[in-house]
Amino acid sequence: MGARLRRRGPDRMNNTPDRPAVQRLRAAVAGEARIETGPLDVEDVCRRYTGEGYEVTSRLRDFLADYGELTVIWMWRQHEVELTTSVERTLEATHALPRNVRIDAKRIGQPLVLIGTAWDTEDVVLLAENDDVFISGDAGIQRIANGFENAIRAIGTDSWDKTFF
Repeated sequence: MGARLRRRGPDRMNNTPDRPAVQRLRAAVAGEARIETGPLDVEDVCRRYTGEGYEVTSRLRDFLADYGELTVIWMWRQHEVELTTSVERTLEATHALPRNVRIDAKRIGQPLVLIGTAWDTEDVVLLAENDDVFISGDAGIQRIANGFENAIRAIGTDSWDKTFF
């Protein structure tokens, strides 16, 4: 594995939790949630998305550069719950199918990109062109908030409109 990382080169890896967006998110949820970050190679993540049948848009690429390989963990009813943008967990999630994302996009009337998965139900986290964040699963799709940081705060405080589309 070490040789593989060396071949990629340090310019393509972001192993630091000190990305500006991550710093802002940590400050926004300080005391309410724990944030864990993992190594990030945006090009590798994009190849994996493409390999699973997803279109890699500039919006997805920008999101991944800011928040890729991130896990936010909260306590809810004495249990830990989480939302992650880990590419492995996202692409393996039960509801993470390109067809499902297209169906959800038609429901809400705008293009969506898959950005993560949430809870033990493996609901998918979706990002719209206007920065609205949605969560979709067996029960349907819900708008959480505009902007990823706002969505994380809304989930952590359980303060979003729980209307389904």
